[in-house]
Amino acid sequence: MGTFTVRNLRADIQNVSMRQSRALGPSLARFIVCYICACAVVYFYFRYYLTDERDYGVPIPATIIHENAFRPLKTLSPEKISSSPNELFEKLQNKLRGRKLRPGVFGMVNSYNWRESKDKNIEKSKVLSIASKGGGSATSQFDNYSSHSTNYTDYFNTRKNDLPFERDSGRNVENISTPVPISEKENFDLDFIEVIQSDTKDSFVSRQFQDFRHQWLRQRRARVDWQSMIQPCVDNMAWGQVKSHWGKQNRTNAVTSDVIFWDIKPVGEFSKIFIQSKTSENRTKMIGGDTWRVYLRGPASVAATVFDHNNGTYEALFLIMEPGIYQLTIYLDYSLCDGFRDPPRDWFIKGNAQGKYQKDGLLGPLDDYLVQPLQNGNPIIINVPESRLNMSLIEHLRKDLDSCKYTCSHLWDGFGRWKNDEWRPFLDDSYDWSMPQQHQPAGFLWVYGDSLAVRLGNSVQSRGLCTRLYWRCSQSYNWIYPVMSEALSKEQNDDLDFSSEKVIGTIVDVLRRREMQRRDSVLLINLGIHFPISINFTTFQRLVGDLINVLKETKIDSQGNRVPKYPAKVIWKSSTAIHKEKVEIKNKTNWRFFTTQRVLLFSTYAMSAMCQAGFDVIDVYPMTDSYPRGTLDEVHYPDRVFHLMETMLEKYKTNDNMRVNIGEGGIRRCIG
Repeated sequence: MGTFTVRNLRADIQNVSMRQSRALGPSLARFIVCYICACAVVYFYFRYYLTDERDYGVPIPATIIHENAFRPLKTLSPEKISSSPNELFEKLQNKLRGRKLRPGVFGMVNSYNWRESKDKNIEKSKVLSIASKGGGSATSQFDNYSSHSTNYTDYFNTRKNDLPFERDSGRNVENISTPVPISEKENFDLDFIEVIQSDTKDSFVSRQFQDFRHQWLRQRRARVDWQSMIQPCVDNMAWGQVKSHWGKQNRTNAVTSDVIFWDIKPVGEFSKIFIQSKTSENRTKMIGGDTWRVYLRGPASVAATVFDHNNGTYEALFLIMEPGIYQLTIYLDYSLCDGFRDPPRDWFIKGNAQGKYQKDGLLGPLDDYLVQPLQNGNPIIINVPESRLNMSLIEHLRKDLDSCKYTCSHLWDGFGRWKNDEWRPFLDDSYDWSMPQQHQPAGFLWVYGDSLAVRLGNSVQSRGLCTRLYWRCSQSYNWIYPVMSEALSKEQNDDLDFSSEKVIGTIVDVLRRREMQRRDSVLLINLGIHFPISINFTTFQRLVGDLINVLKETKIDSQGNRVPKYPAKVIWKSSTAIHKEKVEIKNKTNWRFFTTQRVLLFSTYAMSAMCQAGFDVIDVYPMTDSYPRGTLDEVHYPDRVFHLMETMLEKYKTNDNMRVNIGEGGIRRCIG
């Protein structure tokens, strides 16, 4: 028996405490692990068992179709989770009665049968194998299960001979068979019936029209929505700036990238594909900023509108009006926002007097212009079937868009397709015109812009536009500033920065000419592809804003009325699409900022600003982008590409410089 001391007492207390902590540690750990496991079981139970049938087998881009960047997790949202035990039991009962049965729960889905009911509904029959317990024969009676589902409505909206067939789709329902009868045996087949189409033809057409209307306006909104265009790169456009995780190791590679989703519709409806960008190491990207170009060549030629969803996927939207076999041609021009990149601050000064022809090597080594075909150019073929509707959705849309919240005064809807080397707009309006009785030439047409404007001005000189409708036609040749001689302009140097006042002053000089001081004169103007080469985007924005302010200036006339200071009609023309892949040196220094994305961005912003200011506009970008032969060099097109647009200008003049078909112009002007 030892002696009692305070030291021994303290030691005993410490020993007891240590033993208790040792016992508590494993218990707490086991409790935490069990709690986490229980939560996981509950989560996966709700996520993968009690969710709706629509959650199964939906590819990732399916929700991107509805313009969501990521698929939202709605499993535990109020509309998914049952709020009472009765609702939980009902949902579980539905599962056990045939909706998405799993192995081991009630049976295995062996096959599907399709049949047509007496009321003309297409019914889907699930054939289930049920094994009876105990090895004996089992007889069980189950009521037929019917539900109202729209998952397959798009594929079974008409009779079987009218069903559409999509690329890579296993839906072949022409063989409509009768369900397997229920019989008493050890392993018997159980037939569940699910009504998958009971909508009327009118409701189907209504849904198709609403989708068409949405995509139609979405495509037209894109040509003025410059904010959405630069959203993935809004903080990554400065030269020399490299964001974290945006280095070259994460550059997209067109060889490893892939088309991951197809939605090919019949003629007269919008189709789409989704491209998934991947790196050279085949890593799936989750950021945007790539420049993809998508073209369709077949019975007709059209360029797709590409949307960057800022999550590594890119949606190409297109409208096909002629059935047949089409080949998709897909190119990757830039990655990591390099196509939007602005020049350095002293870029204009380092060039000549026009802000061009900077010395090679000024920006260091360049390798960002990729121009890679998707998957090494392996052909991608789609088959566009005949229309499943007996009406034109476009004609139906004309009546629907009489009133519209967001409009733009388009003289020319630039969307359409090339067929047999002829441009056919989707809005198939007639531009045929006849000379008004006792008509006399009146006013002047002045075409202001770069070499494309000069070619347009020369093309119309021999047409009725300049020989019978206007007194005379003329043009101004500019890069950034006026060009008197190309050879001289290349050599001139003044070490000065860009001056918007000088650009606007040149335009004002044209408007002040005596022949332009008339309301029947027209200034057709474009500040085109030279500006993306030489200045940054914010500078161009200020230039367009200052120009609009000048064009809308007013004055007080001799009668005390406020009238426009410059009476001539102003029409803004968009830039044309470029084909930089045709340049001899792909990554030349002075061509670095001459990119598809920058040309389209500058044109889109100017279109948006001019629309808001109320000027008439002509958008030729989609038409030129769809031209199957492309440019003669990297910029210029054959004159015949613009012949129909020139005819439209002639009819515009015979209509007293007013919009053609002004009474039916809702569909042309509506952008949202």
